[in-house]
Amino acid sequence: MRLLKRLQLALREGKVTFSTGDELDAMSKVLDEAPGIEAVYEAVLGDVAGNAKRQVGRDGLSAERIVRLGVLRKRLGLTYRRLSEATADSLSVRRFLDLRNGETLSRSAIHTNLKAVSDSTWEKLNQCLVRYAVKQGYENGRTIRSDTTTVETNIHYPTDASLLNDCVRVLSREMETAKEIAGKVIEYTDHRRRAKSKLYLINNLRGEDARRAGYLELIRITRKTIEYAERVLSILPKIPSRDYAEMLRLNACESAIRTYIPLGKRVINQAFRRIVQQEKVPANEKVVSIFEPHSDIFVKGLRDVVFGHKVCLTTGPSCLILGLRVLDGNPKDSTLVPHILADHQETFHAAPERAAFDGCFASTANRNLLKQAGVQELTFSKNLSMPLDSLVSNPRIHRMLRRFRAGAEGCISFVKRVFSFRRVLDRSKETFAAALHLGAAACNLTLLARYDIARAAA
Repeated sequence: MRLLKRLQLALREGKVTFSTGDELDAMSKVLDEAPGIEAVYEAVLGDVAGNAKRQVGRDGLSAERIVRLGVLRKRLGLTYRRLSEATADSLSVRRFLDLRNGETLSRSAIHTNLKAVSDSTWEKLNQCLVRYAVKQGYENGRTIRSDTTTVETNIHYPTDASLLNDCVRVLSREMETAKEIAGKVIEYTDHRRRAKSKLYLINNLRGEDARRAGYLELIRITRKTIEYAERVLSILPKIPSRDYAEMLRLNACESAIRTYIPLGKRVINQAFRRIVQQEKVPANEKVVSIFEPHSDIFVKGLRDVVFGHKVCLTTGPSCLILGLRVLDGNPKDSTLVPHILADHQETFHAAPERAAFDGCFASTANRNLLKQAGVQELTFSKNLSMPLDSLVSNPRIHRMLRRFRAGAEGCISFVKRVFSFRRVLDRSKETFAAALHLGAAACNLTLLARYDIARAAA
């Protein structure tokens, strides 16, 4: 049977029909009504503009619009370029950002403003959203669950050979840029092709002796490149620049060379210790990337190795993220409970009545700490040797809290799939943390908007 027009099926969640436009409108309403949102806008303005008060020139993006751009980018999973395009051709996006007719936002403006906002400011935004949830009755902070996960940094799988090749490639590139400006004053030998061929041989050779010889040659090439870079670094401050653009390029080259030389030396040291001296280098002494040197190493049981950072998430029955911490290194989960408790007390001004944790958090000291703070019902997925009656009042509550804790895995899966918690593309430790706190705020804002839509439809 041939139809005149085929109706598209609506996306449904339960009995409530959702569309992107309706959800964005509800998110806008939440932002307008969130308690203390003005303080967040002031913090954003402080991060972006600082103490500068210019009376001339074009007006920059307002603090409110920067916040909305941030949560919009995380909610829709867009790059800066695609978000810029969406501000021109998406009516729902334009309405959410309150753009006038003909007004669009460039990719560079979005990127520059969002990068300037600190992680503490995005954390303040999340706290405002949690207060809104308490005000609306979606969350009360009486029951919490915590778990940890790992978030990857944007690096390739590190090997000693690839890291050595990265050092040669990056330092040679910066010296080439400096030579284009300064001319024959800069003298060096470009070893990029030699380093690349040695990397190829090392990756394809089978014999241990042949691989060791290839590594030694690659180490010599890297060491020679670093010597050239140190010589160039001593010359760069003396080179006169013809204009402002050349001065900026030379300063950028000098900064990059100054950053990568010590990292290159660390890579040479760890490669020599591992390959030549057959020494096991501790994980906290390893460099896994010269571009993201802050990355930590995690081995998840017998599964793949993860390079990134450990993150501790605390959620409630509403699935809102009540607390988030980006951790340094790989501390034991049992050491995180005091921080989780302190963060919760700072947000809700009281300890939770019920708490559920993974088995790695279990310890007698943590049980005593939580009980003394006022937690009435407490359980771990593995209680070790602690008697059940010292944790909960009856076995039924223990079973209920264990099932409740298992829901933390679903919350982690949700933020990883939708809000870019699987891998963060932003560079540096500061922007890594800012991206995660922004993702948590975008997750909470999305859930609150959906709860408001469902309540209005009930």
